[in-house]
Amino acid sequence: MRIGIDARFLGLKVGIARYTENLIKNLEKFDQKNDYFIFVRKVGFDFYFPQNSRFHKVLADYQWYSFKEQILFPIKLYKYKLDLVHFPHFNVPIFYFKRFVITIHDLTQRKILKNASTLPTPIFYFKKLAYFLIILAAMKKSKEIIAISEFIKREIIKYYKIKSSKISVIYESAEFE
Repeated sequence: MRIGIDARFLGLKVGIARYTENLIKNLEKFDQKNDYFIFVRKVGFDFYFPQNSRFHKVLADYQWYSFKEQILFPIKLYKYKLDLVHFPHFNVPIFYFKRFVITIHDLTQRKILKNASTLPTPIFYFKKLAYFLIILAAMKKSKEIIAISEFIKREIIKYYKIKSSKISVIYESAEFE
């Protein structure tokens, strides 16, 4: 299979970057069968050096939550004729229609109240609606959802009405030996 991994968070000091880094490291150790295309931004390009000849680094310098991400990133993904893409985040380009899986780490954005934001009220509610629609579309279109805990799985089922059978719980781990 030709598998893509959206690794545009690599090189940053955020949880999703660490999750993605560990995912790739462990796949490089254990998977000698599939071909992987690791899509990284310029900021993380010098951070990742493939250790397995089946892993290929691809520059995909598209800022998250941007129009370029929504329009140009899917074009790049289609170019590589991927059988599956793993998005380690809910932010899947709306114009990507091939098979993909997503990882949901939390639903924190869903719970933020207006009094916790400095945004003007209309903008706050517009962004909250956009978040809801984007994450719902990603969950509905994905082949499978990876939840990092049973609690997150229950929240996905409760708030987004996703079938339990579509959600696999895979706990985060630093590294396999």
